[in-house]
Amino acid sequence: MQAPYKQFTAMLRLIAAFNGAAALLLTAFSLGIVGADTASPDLSEPLSYFLAGLGACGLAQVLLFLAQLRRARRMRLSLAPGGHLGLALAILVFAGGVAGFGLGCWSASGIDASDSGQATNTTAVYAGRLPAYTGGKKIAAGRIDASLDRI
Repeated sequence: MQAPYKQFTAMLRLIAAFNGAAALLLTAFSLGIVGADTASPDLSEPLSYFLAGLGACGLAQVLLFLAQLRRARRMRLSLAPGGHLGLALAILVFAGGVAGFGLGCWSASGIDASDSGQATNTTAVYAGRLPAYTGGKKIAAGRIDASLDRI
């Protein structure tokens, strides 16, 4: 009966790593460490979702540990395994961690930084293409031209 606990712990660590990495990347972007050439929009909403998901994963880990201790104690005393309230609570809180990651991704994908520096929530995210530079001459990215042989 130890395998479900190990699998659940692995899932908890994975979701906690996703939430933590996303929170770290959003913080790095808003501080200008990553993408310093653009004005950073207000990322407090997605950051709060990611941090709430990370906290939920930590709480679920503690609840899972307490459930394992209770189960080991009951087995040591030769009692029936009993109720699984701690495990059920851990699964419920884990679902909150997954929801925190999902909501953080959803809210971060809807933020658009306009040229005025004000961030507005939109329903679409646009990808841009950067021009390629070769030898000081500007060449459009993705364009194949015979004149490139002269460069």
